[in-house]
Amino acid sequence: MSYKRVGEAPVSHEMQRVFDAPAISVQQTRRGWIQELCGCEAKSEYRVYKGHVEEGQPRDEGIPQLGHLLEDSPFLIRCCCAASRPFSMNFSVPDADGPTLLTFNKGWSNPIMCFVPLGADKDPLTLPCCCCLPNLETVSADGALLGATKYLCDMYLCVPKFGVYDATGTQKYLLRPDTCCGCCVKVNCAPWGGVGPPSRALYVPFLIRDPETGEPLASPDGGAAFVAKVWSGLKKECCTDADNFHVVFPAAADVPDRANLLGATVLIDFTWFEAQSTV
Repeated sequence: MSYKRVGEAPVSHEMQRVFDAPAISVQQTRRGWIQELCGCEAKSEYRVYKGHVEEGQPRDEGIPQLGHLLEDSPFLIRCCCAASRPFSMNFSVPDADGPTLLTFNKGWSNPIMCFVPLGADKDPLTLPCCCCLPNLETVSADGALLGATKYLCDMYLCVPKFGVYDATGTQKYLLRPDTCCGCCVKVNCAPWGGVGPPSRALYVPFLIRDPETGEPLASPDGGAAFVAKVWSGLKKECCTDADNFHVVFPAAADVPDRANLLGATVLIDFTWFEAQSTV
């Protein structure tokens, strides 16, 4: 797909306003939960808030919504090819009725894991895929490519990792959990692996790293920059596969970088937290 050059589309004041916070919360809604109970994949929908927002806070504390994300994809493809499907997702501000600020485009891809049946009395064999992996592009409202996020395959097949690239194809960030000996995910019993504020549940964060050194990058407050799943509330956690995420941006991230990290959050949810249960 061809796009306008980035130089032709300077960052708008609206984008600067939306991404001026050091952190955002990305909350998936329960849209289509009855449809999913029947075995069909519903469109993914998210609401974006400023700062760290766990379940219940926007309603209880009146935290304003920054933006709205809604998937656009055919019903038949979602049902038959859920883990591989292409989609576009508009980011409108401040809600679903507002103008489109960004569009995230994902093409056809393999899932990151394939399950090979071994017979009725045996568990399927899980094998990682290393070709045609998920890729999501970030596009501005006037058609300028801002960057992309790609799932990465290397010798450590059991460790999920994502590369975030700018519009020129230069890798800006590596998103990866901490590992043990480089070959498996390291679990820290502190909330968010000890890198974030107190949370109601334990989740392993995807730390935002320097792509050359692999070292975690600092956030504006001096802590770690990361993308992490957070507690979504008992009703959402038990009855749906909808997820909430907390994104803390690196201190040096500019507006296009932050827009790309929002797209990276969507791709992490799609490939790591959702697609594994639909392969």
